[in-house]
Amino acid sequence: MRINPLEDGKFRSSEVKKKKKIKFKSSSAVRSMDSTSFFEVLEEAEEEKLDELLERLIRQVVKSGNNLVRSPTQENFRSYRESIKDFLKVIEKKLYKIGKQLSSVDLHLIVQEVDNRLEKIAAELFEAERGAILLSARVQEIYGLLMDLYR
Repeated sequence: MRINPLEDGKFRSSEVKKKKKIKFKSSSAVRSMDSTSFFEVLEEAEEEKLDELLERLIRQVVKSGNNLVRSPTQENFRSYRESIKDFLKVIEKKLYKIGKQLSSVDLHLIVQEVDNRLEKIAAELFEAERGAILLSARVQEIYGLLMDLYR
């Protein structure tokens, strides 16, 4: 058993580093320690975790968007808007942590554009629901008149 292989003279530190290998759970590839530091490995693992989270959130956005298209209700719109908010929050964190692929101005412009389009959808949804709300109000008036006759 060697405590310090460098004392022997046969092993150089570069040879020892080449022999050290780490296996990751997420991939079957074996990575060498001499090319990556612990910090880089940690950053890579965090990036993979963020990517998985983003994939899950984008699937949620698509699912809630499909629900909104199938049934344009206030609840489905609220769910769609919340899923977009969650996605944008994670994107903002990812850009902050990993590096700025987009400048902060570009990010804010994109978020503002998404927000404007969500407002348009909300207005269109309200306009579409307005007829249903008026119809419901008229049905309730008729129901009230019938109840007055019944008493």
